[in-house]
Amino acid sequence: MILPGLALAGGAAGFALRKWQLSAAFHPETGLFTHGAPATYALLGLTAVLILLFLLAIQTTKQVPQDFLPAFGSPEAGQMTVWAAAGLLFFAAGLVNLMEGAQMLQLWQATPALDRDPTQFTLTAARLLCALLCLPAGAGVLLMGRSAYRWELPDFLGYLAPMPAFAGLLWLFSTHLEHGTQPVLMKYGFALAAAAFLMLGHYYVAGFLFDRPRPRRSLFFALSGVVLGLTSLADGLSLGTCVLTLAFVLSALGFARALLVGAGPGWEERMPSGAEDCEDREDSAQS
Repeated sequence: MILPGLALAGGAAGFALRKWQLSAAFHPETGLFTHGAPATYALLGLTAVLILLFLLAIQTTKQVPQDFLPAFGSPEAGQMTVWAAAGLLFFAAGLVNLMEGAQMLQLWQATPALDRDPTQFTLTAARLLCALLCLPAGAGVLLMGRSAYRWELPDFLGYLAPMPAFAGLLWLFSTHLEHGTQPVLMKYGFALAAAAFLMLGHYYVAGFLFDRPRPRRSLFFALSGVVLGLTSLADGLSLGTCVLTLAFVLSALGFARALLVGAGPGWEERMPSGAEDCEDREDSAQS
């Protein structure tokens, strides 16, 4: 519980420091930040220390099982509750972003043809596609959580497990497209970094189902993404982006915690009753 708790506390502290920075060091009329502001140094220092701490901490973790169920399997109801809440947030993010994307599309269509910006249409399309992918992404998180809780892998899980990473990729693309022309990276850097880290965290989690396990990368990007995601909520994001960020943060927190448990006691100690017999029957049937 130490590293997930540290990620949550660090994200809350980063949120407070980001609010302080935007209120004390940011000038809306110019779009610039005051050079050498204490809030900026405190925020960057906290983020750097936490990321370095996560990077060092995961080097000391024990050997993690290389398959999805031994690595993430957990019969705890609280763990399943986190994944269920994350899945529902993905569904909510999809619906909210669909409505926001539809409004953006209406505004683009109402603009005279000569004044239409192709970049705005691309941004709208990316938002709508990301919203659509949030629905199977939520199903994927729910199904992965259910599989870890019940210790069984349905055949179609491989189709849904990569969906959070795909949704995160479009989230990253749309965030960069929306803010990429701004000359001040500090204005949108935390939101962009949060999308990148959370996307990579879910990408490496899905890799456990495709014989490409990367436990340390999964932990690093998931824990760091939680900090960056919570910090970015102070940027005054749209409702759809806030809900999507919270969905990714809660999902990453659940997978990181389960993976850290997998790095602790042997997975046989966490296997639900009857799972050993089920695995023995499967091995016998395959042989």
